[in-house]
Amino acid sequence: MLVKCRYCNNKVDRKDAFKVVVDGKNIYYCNEAEYLTVLHDRKIRDDTYECINEIFGYKIINTALFKELSFILGSYSYDQILAYLKENKDYMTSVIQQRDYSSEYAKIRYFSAMIKNGIADFKVKEKEAPKQVEVDIPDGHYKRRQKKRSLSDIEEQVGE
Repeated sequence: MLVKCRYCNNKVDRKDAFKVVVDGKNIYYCNEAEYLTVLHDRKIRDDTYECINEIFGYKIINTALFKELSFILGSYSYDQILAYLKENKDYMTSVIQQRDYSSEYAKIRYFSAMIKNGIADFKVKEKEAPKQVEVDIPDGHYKRRQKKRSLSDIEEQVGE
């Protein structure tokens, strides 16, 4: 019997599919890697909304936020949005908290406008790798010079 993969919508034989039981229902994926991809995407999405809630200072229930973010998601991924929010969290929090808005909808619209205007120029800062200095030390082929001897010392040594 064929089942449908939740990630890629391909038909897969039930024996070959990766099965996950959620609330007593079986959910099928082509393989475990696709399931882990779904979990990772879900975690990034949840982290993004959690960061937004921290910026606002409370949990937003208004559906306007989801609509505004879905518009932004047409051009950018959750990863990019989350990186932008984390980088500019202090600034955005101060702006959102200090201004007076006529409604929560106006606050959400202003927030989404800040994201739209700033994310285009945003680049994720790469972590600076510690500089590795390679010191080129030549091998020590130092030979100790023999002590200078006078001609009389040499004559004495030969004469003995």
